[in-house]
Amino acid sequence: MSSKNYEYYYKYENEYYNFLFFVSQFMGWIYFFAWSLSFYGQVIENYKRKSVKGLSFDFIAYNLLGFICYTIYTIWGFLDPNIGTGKVSFQDIIFALHAVLLTLITIFQIFIYYDEKDSNQKVSSTCRIIIIGLILGITQILFIEKVLKLYEPHSYSSGGNKNNFIFNSVIYLGFCKVFISFIKYMPQAYYNYQRKSTVGWNIHNILLDFTGGSFSFAQNIIDTIRGQEIINNDPYQNHSLNVAKYALSFISIIFDIIFIFQHYYLYNNYYLFTENENENKNKIEITNNEYGVYKNKINNFDNNFYNVTEREKEKDNDKEKEKEKEDQKVNEKDDEKDKEKYEEVKIISFYKS
Repeated sequence: MSSKNYEYYYKYENEYYNFLFFVSQFMGWIYFFAWSLSFYGQVIENYKRKSVKGLSFDFIAYNLLGFICYTIYTIWGFLDPNIGTGKVSFQDIIFALHAVLLTLITIFQIFIYYDEKDSNQKVSSTCRIIIIGLILGITQILFIEKVLKLYEPHSYSSGGNKNNFIFNSVIYLGFCKVFISFIKYMPQAYYNYQRKSTVGWNIHNILLDFTGGSFSFAQNIIDTIRGQEIINNDPYQNHSLNVAKYALSFISIIFDIIFIFQHYYLYNNYYLFTENENENKNKIEITNNEYGVYKNKINNFDNNFYNVTEREKEKDNDKEKEKEKEDQKVNEKDDEKDKEKYEEVKIISFYKS
């Protein structure tokens, strides 16, 4: 290859990788905002309803531990590129910190709106055992790695030779988050199935989560395609695939599809309001099974509405018509009796006169 052709090829290659860099950054910020905003829907839902009914406490408990693990994983991987995390973007760190904060706010809401009478509003024993097991695993690996120093945690040792031991405490934290993400969705999916309802579980979370997961997945693939060029542009970062981020995106997409199917197809729920405005604070939950009996009739001028089906409305109308006919017959009979009495009174009064 001539020097001229080489320069042309090198220029074309640089433009191509620069384009991929901007696409990666664009997708990174979209995934960051989508995933970050997905937390607000549930917080707003809890505040509006003044209730956390419909929210799985296991899901929140898993979320807290998972995002703490992921925050440490991303910060550590960003500061130490050779620790084995793969490519860590700045958006990953901001998202993880923000997720921990919003999860803590949700936990604060649980303490405020907690209903002691609802047996479902508690962290299950299975969830507690899993969380304790993961925390014990983290402490043991940190003790072996940092205190006993039985192995070198980096992908490359100080001498530049590749280390055969590719597992360390940071990788463990990343896989903890992946494992938690895999199991944390299950209680909520099962809870929706058990209740035959998604009321209290904000669907906007899922739509945003699906968007964020899709763009995070795409960004990770693009960063991997860019390969060695990432090191040239950003020497402090690793260019390899971020396996934890890849797995998190894939898992969230799969479960989001399940939740979307539950909400829009299986359990399209409604609220039944009472006639009394003061009682409307306590909305009655209507599941899909009850939807056959009730249908929303919305009043545009106030917040009161009943859910009734067209069939029920027709039955009510027929009953009212029958009642009107019966009342009319009764009234006609009464009128006839009154006429007869009036005639009798007239005859009696005539004879008396």
